[in-house]
Amino acid sequence: MNLPVLKRRALWILVATVVATGSYFAHTAWQTERGEAALKATALEFLPLERALALAKTQGKPVLVDFSAIWCPTCRVLHAEVFTNTSVKQAITTGYVLSRVDYESPEARAFMQRYAVQGFPTLLVLSAEGQLVRRVPISFDPATLAATLRG
Repeated sequence: MNLPVLKRRALWILVATVVATGSYFAHTAWQTERGEAALKATALEFLPLERALALAKTQGKPVLVDFSAIWCPTCRVLHAEVFTNTSVKQAITTGYVLSRVDYESPEARAFMQRYAVQGFPTLLVLSAEGQLVRRVPISFDPATLAATLRG
């Protein structure tokens, strides 16, 4: 092959790489924006885990931990379509101190190891001391999740 052909190929590879990288970051930013809007729509207060554990001790409640990723479409459905439901919100606010650990956060890796979390979304109930009480099965039916949280 001659040099001009190699330069053209290299240029096309560079352009394709830049377009693919730009598309990835634009898509991630779009998904993040949608995830933030879904969390806001819940009107629930998601506390950092350490604050939630401290508050749980004073309130005598367990902690419901929502382990999710802000850009995760499945997590967004859980937040936008289930956590916005009045029955689910009531079950959460009356029975638990709510916490959220984001997959991108500095504490995520240690959290995943400690509680053997494999993916997201994951809902865990922890004692005020941070001990795992139970795993909450994810349900996208608000009535089912509300009953599970109450039960």
